Amino acid sequence: MAFTKDTISNLLNQYPLLIDKAIEVIGDNQTADELGSRHTKYENGIGFTASYGTIGTVLYQFVTGRDCRRPGHPVRWKPKSLITDGDVLNRTRDMRRFKSRNPHYSQSSPRDIAKMIAVLHWRQLGSLLDRSNWVQPPATATTQQPQTLTVRYTRIVRETAKAVLLEKVDSEGIAWERWLPKSMIINDLGQGQLEIKRPA
Repeated sequence: MAFTKDTISNLLNQYPLLIDKAIEVIGDNQTADELGSRHTKYENGIGFTASYGTIGTVLYQFVTGRDCRRPGHPVRWKPKSLITDGDVLNRTRDMRRFKSRNPHYSQSSPRDIAKMIAVLHWRQLGSLLDRSNWVQPPATATTQQPQTLTVRYTRIVRETAKAVLLEKVDSEGIAWERWLPKSMIINDLGQGQLEIKRPA
């Protein structure tokens, strides 16, 4: 397979999950201080160009889960896919700001913007031609059982359409109150116990 801009573009069209990997590869080429400041400072021919330094870093943080503002860029969040979770990124302040400053992208999805950036930086994506570098598609949420935990309470203090206020008296006689969204409740186990989804 020849390494050309068209080859990379066709590969991203045929295997959309590679868009995430492409953004990761380009972001890994940015220097640490460029990722931290979200601006491209050096004309070194790798990483995001100056025009896409800020939005490129936002996309990179989204697909890797890395916090680029902290030293060492630790993984702070669960990595997400622009293909399956792009609508989440579309609602962020950074994406809205990018679209307002670049009106020709106002109707584009984060996936489309990421693909355009990847194709623009195609010379850095030679590793995508090797299938051993490809990512596995993320498991769908429908096949996974939610992790649960059991919450114990003394009584229900108040209940609204969307939540319940639980009271728990500890061994020292101190009463604690906690609001619990009804969307988290899986089962009422009775005897002051609820099975709930484990918070992320």
